[in-house]
Amino acid sequence: ARPSMSDADEYSSDDDGHIHDEFEPQVDPTLSVDVGSGLSSHDWADIDNSDLVAKVRGSAGFRIMRELQPWDGALEAPPALLEGKVFEFFYVQRKEADLWKTLAKECFPKKYEEASNDKAEKKRLQSLWAQAVLDEIKAMREHGKHTLRFLNAVVNASSSAADHLFLRREALKHGPGSVEAKAAQILWDQTSNRIKDQAFDAMHLWTNKGGAQSGGVARMYKHQHELLEELDKHYTTVNKAVEADAKPPLPLHVILSTPTGSGKTFTALMVHLRLLKVKHPNVILVYSVPTKQVLKRVGQECEAHAAPYWTAARDHSGDGTLHQVRRPYSIRDKARNRKALRAKAAIGEKLSAGSGTIEQQLEYAADVGYKLKDRGAGKPDIIIADLNTTASLLKAAHAAKESSFYHKNNLLLYFDEPNMGIHLDPNVLGVVSTIQNHMPVAAVLASATLGPWEGLEPWWRGTTPARQITISLEPYDLPMSTLNVYSEEKTSLSPISPLALFNNHAEYQRVMSDARMPTLLLRHLNPAQGNDLLGIKGPGGDWDKIQGDVKSLRHAVEPIFKNLSYEEFTRLKAQWATGIGAAKKVDGIRGALSKEGVTMVGCIDPRKVALMLAGFGDSEQWTQEVHRLNSKLKEAERVMKESAKSEKKAKKKDEEEEAQMGDETEGQIGLITLRPMLKVSVAEALESDIDTLVMLSKGIAYACGSGTDPMVKRLYNQALLTVPDSLKGRAPPLNVLVVDYSSIYGTDCPAVDTLLLQEDLGRLLAWEDLQQFLGRLRRDGTAIFYSLRTLRRAALGPGAEEAEDKAECEYQRDVEVAILGMQGKSRDSEAEAAALKKLAESLGRSFAETGALATACVMSLVLPAPSGLPDGLPKVHPSEPAGTDKDLLAQLAKQLETNGEMLEAMLKKRVDQILAINKIEALALSASPFVKRTGGVRYLGAAAKTLQVLYDADVLSEEAVIAWGQQKQAALSLDPDMDARFFEKAKPFISWLEEASSSEEESDEE
Repeated sequence: ARPSMSDADEYSSDDDGHIHDEFEPQVDPTLSVDVGSGLSSHDWADIDNSDLVAKVRGSAGFRIMRELQPWDGALEAPPALLEGKVFEFFYVQRKEADLWKTLAKECFPKKYEEASNDKAEKKRLQSLWAQAVLDEIKAMREHGKHTLRFLNAVVNASSSAADHLFLRREALKHGPGSVEAKAAQILWDQTSNRIKDQAFDAMHLWTNKGGAQSGGVARMYKHQHELLEELDKHYTTVNKAVEADAKPPLPLHVILSTPTGSGKTFTALMVHLRLLKVKHPNVILVYSVPTKQVLKRVGQECEAHAAPYWTAARDHSGDGTLHQVRRPYSIRDKARNRKALRAKAAIGEKLSAGSGTIEQQLEYAADVGYKLKDRGAGKPDIIIADLNTTASLLKAAHAAKESSFYHKNNLLLYFDEPNMGIHLDPNVLGVVSTIQNHMPVAAVLASATLGPWEGLEPWWRGTTPARQITISLEPYDLPMSTLNVYSEEKTSLSPISPLALFNNHAEYQRVMSDARMPTLLLRHLNPAQGNDLLGIKGPGGDWDKIQGDVKSLRHAVEPIFKNLSYEEFTRLKAQWATGIGAAKKVDGIRGALSKEGVTMVGCIDPRKVALMLAGFGDSEQWTQEVHRLNSKLKEAERVMKESAKSEKKAKKKDEEEEAQMGDETEGQIGLITLRPMLKVSVAEALESDIDTLVMLSKGIAYACGSGTDPMVKRLYNQALLTVPDSLKGRAPPLNVLVVDYSSIYGTDCPAVDTLLLQEDLGRLLAWEDLQQFLGRLRRDGTAIFYSLRTLRRAALGPGAEEAEDKAECEYQRDVEVAILGMQGKSRDSEAEAAALKKLAESLGRSFAETGALATACVMSLVLPAPSGLPDGLPKVHPSEPAGTDKDLLAQLAKQLETNGEMLEAMLKKRVDQILAINKIEALALSASPFVKRTGGVRYLGAAAKTLQVLYDADVLSEEAVIAWGQQKQAALSLDPDMDARFFEKAKPFISWLEEASSSEEESDEE
């Protein structure tokens, strides 16, 4: 809670005049890159909110930070079992079941023989019982923790797939012949096929990990260990050089390349708590955040860990050159003794630190903090800064005196997601470039999508020579993310397997040659697909097929996934599109939302979409919800008024009665329940609009760069800390979070298991942004896109479309040469189709694509010949195109008389014919792969008649033309910038077919 203003603390309450306290007005939704601005009082209420900070302190991450042990690689050996106790536990139960006898005899042959031959030992063992052994191990506390976990897994293995995975991990750590390996093998052999199948599925899950995840000891990751080591060595060398007045080492610039969700904030705080605070206390960690939401999240972590920190943000009310540096209440001296208060006279009568240059703000905060006895004595351990202020601070650090606390030698820059927004906003790119040119003596660029230094553009390296290294965490243990495309027209979800992302085997091979894309694609395999690749068929399976954890499993799957033959690729792609891979109907987009966890929705206009998802479009139902909530509010107001009257009467009673009444009413008066576990104060509810309250009552909240209702913002921040395990099967109080571009980077919620990216935002994002969006999935779940095109860009990388366009142009030429070679000869449509199929297979292309291109090639036979055709081909093309559309289409009909049967043989499926119409459209629009094709545009004006000629020749079916029109209509609704000219020209024929089809159906009914 905020301290109150009084004579005793008039200055010390320096609320620091957090500007922009008022709720910001709604603005027109556009794609804006919000890289932070001055913090309002509402923002500070979010940062030091006691409930939110308490939730952070209660989180697994907070506990792990305090228990964290060194990286496994720094250990001499894996944790060992208390083998004597394990043998006792097995031996004393040998008569209860053959399993225990087998375990005791096979795992400990010498001990078992000794127990059989040594009467004293046998008598000692007979005096024990299983629970007594467990109690002894429990009494050993940490020393017995690992053994206890192992024995629990042994006991539960017959019914628990997770325990088999734990035992397999232990077996792999200790090697063949170990007690762990023998026990795991014995238990597996005696387990039912049902549990074995569950284990083979469970090994693909993100939760299949070692360490704290499986009940073991929390340990650092290797990349965290390496980062701390490098920084420690660097600062030690810098300090020695300063002491000896010697030449300092080159600055250290580190790219920390780790997947989204791997704990970049956690790593930054670890650097402070485990390194800087202990060994280099003069170094200030400057945490540069990509958005205000991240700033607040890092502030909450600092509050929870009691780290002395300041915030630094740009004052966007001026010309952008002023900044605000703020000292949170948590670092201020609560006593406010008289000596400290006298400092007020010396430092002025300000009630606010206001705004100023970054130098002025830093010096002022340091002066005030020292005189008012802040923790840290006027120097923070951490400065959390937005992007613009980071640039100004680093420029100031370069110009500062060596004695200054913010001199470049005293700073460590931790730059979180440095490439956010640089593809969308040139101003952001300029600020990032300034930061790169003024980096301090050590800097860490923490990013999920920034590659090694060697592959970056030169400006990333800055102007100052530095030792530049890359520390990576390969993305092998990301949460599983199955992919889907939602069709508004059909209200269906279509699962997209990793192989379905590729148009053909050639594109698959091209992407598989990339250094990092195959690894990223592994997370999109579901358990059945992963097991198909590993050759696990079920029921049951061999013990050596189990992988210890999801990381080792993906290591095993990767080489198989990367090296599929044309036949394997084609077979698996078709197989994975059936069964659970087939499209399924849903009850609108709301039917696709998560039922157990949290759904995150990305879009341009979060409030509008949030209201839509809440049911705003159903006016009748919405009106009923409004009436229901208004009645609740009126009742809550009535109760508050009655309570106020009761309190007045209670003042006349004795203190005991008054206290009793307070106990009875606490937590009940002044609150309104919107939905289970979601309560707001009546005062807040009355300040908000009724539509917002109805939206929240449906479990939906939103966040955007500006214009967010303060109450919605508060509840949204609480939702980010929702831990699914604490809900015990109940739905989260807020289960849908709708965000804009900037809020994607600030939304880190462990309960998110469904992502939904609307096309209005998705089509504008760069690959790096799309990867960030996929990275918001914090547990195994699903990602839903509105278009396959955007999904392909997200999953296959930034250059996939361009590379495929180039390859398609080359293949189109191959198909055209083959078609021309068939002209002027006796025709055999089946043999020609077989020859083209062989061509497709030899070049890794699909037969459906070949048929579509062949259709466009036949249509091109009535146009002038393209340039660059090889010599020796039949001269079929006219020198000039036909003068009228009627003549052009007559010539096309004639070509179809000789080539139509071949096309029919290739386009037998409706989906193949739809692809053919897409290529016809590309020819008419001079789009890829027909960009430079002369005369193709002639088919644009005659689009309807062209489709009719192909329909009359039985190349295209009625169903295919209608389905193409429906698909095109849906695509245009998602992307208003899409070229609609061919579709508009073709509409008359499509409408005619639809009417004819409808008439036939009516006749059949009669």
